[in-house]
Amino acid sequence: MVPVGPGSGRPGLDQTGAGRSGPGRSGPGRPRSERARLAILDAAADLLIEGGLAAATMEAIAARAGVSKVTIYKWWPSRGAVAVDAYFHRYRPEMGMFDSGDLARDLTAQITLMVDAFRGRAGAIMAELIGAAQTDAVLADQLRALWIKPRRDAGTILIQGAVDRGELRPDLDIQIALDQLFGPLYFRLLVRHLPLGDPMPAALVRAFLDGAR
Repeated sequence: MVPVGPGSGRPGLDQTGAGRSGPGRSGPGRPRSERARLAILDAAADLLIEGGLAAATMEAIAARAGVSKVTIYKWWPSRGAVAVDAYFHRYRPEMGMFDSGDLARDLTAQITLMVDAFRGRAGAIMAELIGAAQTDAVLADQLRALWIKPRRDAGTILIQGAVDRGELRPDLDIQIALDQLFGPLYFRLLVRHLPLGDPMPAALVRAFLDGAR
């Protein structure tokens, strides 16, 4: 399967530089320290895994990374922004997106990756980030820029390709289709009325294709 992302010439999960609040951008003056940036991201990710968002304070991140809070604030405007960036620094490879030209297989594979990740620590942290985003505008913007938009862009390419190949009907609303495919994962993650189970990926893709052809 071909990755949808950098190097593919197609927008995907990892093409997120435009949404970064600081560390992904270059600026005038002295070059930023990549070593310090990665130390901050690793420290924040470790703290998120160990104790959730409450543990990832600026003080704790600075102490764990061996930098000053001033250094962190040079690149990120808030604790929430660091946390979101650190989350995807750690977990993005586990939830990649691919385009093999086989829509059913690709969608099933992508949903399976998300189900597997969301059943573990990545899911608990994602739920906490989504909750915090309701009252933290900076965190919400970062979450949309680093996760929601890139994934929807990549999903749009996959589904539009199937429409162009005549596999799906031409009047399909792709944004609604993406909600239909991936929305149930977030609903179960947040509401917890039912588990994120193994049958979900195939069932969601089958229901989508039944209505989209």
